[in-house]
Amino acid sequence: MSNPDNSNERVKFFKNGNSDALHLSKQNREFQKNISPDGKEVTFRKNRKAKSNISEIADEIFDEHSDLMKRLENL
Repeated sequence: MSNPDNSNERVKFFKNGNSDALHLSKQNREFQKNISPDGKEVTFRKNRKAKSNISEIADEIFDEHSDLMKRLENL
């Protein structure tokens, strides 16, 4: 199965012991698994790209709520 984002990367399905396995590249590990109610169909949907750097997110929150952060410092 080809990855539509980058045709050079591949998603590989293979047998691992008694289980089927899915091998994804590091860039494509953020998937959501959906199983049909009858259990016969499994669908993987790629999650939206999220910010990977938690310190960037924290900085944005602190900047956005700097007045609140100042008040919390004095408690």
